[in-house]
Amino acid sequence: MTNTTTLLSPAMFADPYPIYARLREQTPVLHVPQIGVWLVTRYDDVHHVLKSPELFSSERTAAIDKLRDPRLAEGMELLASRSLVSVDPPDHTRLRRLVNVAFTPRAIARLERRVRDLARELVDDIVRKDSFDLMEDLAVPLPVIVISELLGVDPARRAEFKRWSDDLLLGSRLDGHLDDAEIGRIVASRREFIAFFRAMIEHRRREPGDDLLSDLVRAEAERDALSPEEVLSMAILLMIAGNETTTNLIGNGTLALLEHPDVLPRLRADSTRIPGFVEEVLRWRSPVVMLVRTTRRDVTVGGVDIPQGAVLGVLVDSANHDPTHFAEPERFDIERQSAHLSFGYGIHFCVGAPLSRLEGRIAFEELVARVPEFSREPGPLEWTPSFNLRGLKRLPLRRGAQLSAPASRGSTA
Repeated sequence: MTNTTTLLSPAMFADPYPIYARLREQTPVLHVPQIGVWLVTRYDDVHHVLKSPELFSSERTAAIDKLRDPRLAEGMELLASRSLVSVDPPDHTRLRRLVNVAFTPRAIARLERRVRDLARELVDDIVRKDSFDLMEDLAVPLPVIVISELLGVDPARRAEFKRWSDDLLLGSRLDGHLDDAEIGRIVASRREFIAFFRAMIEHRRREPGDDLLSDLVRAEAERDALSPEEVLSMAILLMIAGNETTTNLIGNGTLALLEHPDVLPRLRADSTRIPGFVEEVLRWRSPVVMLVRTTRRDVTVGGVDIPQGAVLGVLVDSANHDPTHFAEPERFDIERQSAHLSFGYGIHFCVGAPLSRLEGRIAFEELVARVPEFSREPGPLEWTPSFNLRGLKRLPLRRGAQLSAPASRGSTA
């Protein structure tokens, strides 16, 4: 039986998939009273929760209060309560309609040249080095620059966003292992993040530009379609979501190449395989681990009765390894066709998914074509200790050596 100590252990962050498998087999819907959450692990149950907003609410204030250290209360409601991921219809319908225009297929296609130029510049720096940190040199800066430019953020402030984002992510830990210094840093970063966007929004009210934040401000002023709090929450959500998830996709994908040495030559020989590779990375190590929902009334999930007002931790990362939906789920297969849940499902399907896929595809097209051989520097992998996101803090690599790391969980098809 999997207990709470196991769920919050370093082993869970290092390799959660054996633990997920035990949960799916033994306790597919697990109540964890110590952290006030019911974990949902099987594909069919996860799919049911995500597609049923009439039963499972995305309103996050109550859920966040139950899942977070009370010392982190300051600013949490603002960050969590008035954005796309944290409201239900009809507010969700209104907000999504306003943001969708920035992520239509036509809008994303217009971004391709700029994303390509940025990726090439970053890989230019990599190929001049004998060793490099994949996270620092490519996975972090590419999505940060793209979403910053979309929102109209001053390029000089980008480094601060990485620090703020890291600190906010540290606050998503559920294990309670946060000392006073860490709490102070998280709260300070949250204050700075909110203050920065407040000031930026005020500036856009006076001097609107040709960027997404100006569009949101215009929606507030001209159509009364957004409240001031919604403008701020939406801007913060877009900045964080447009940064961390794609960063993890690129980092997790590069690690998958190291673990499966036969894949890189196949991608280099046929770059049309790269979109399939990106989709399998999204399934294999989902950048988003858990989504949060709250039951609107007494419900039954996976044969388990759950009361109204309960917080569900919907583990999409586990669902993506459910053998009832994915043949040999621990095998990394870039030809796989089964649909993963890494971008969610239903009305809350990730609005930024097309941008994330574009950035991931271009990043790997450039890396695969221009860095023919690389290997991982010795040392343990350091994963971010978060129940929400799965990604590496660092990935030190060396150019010019044959890929040699063995696959950690299965081989490639």
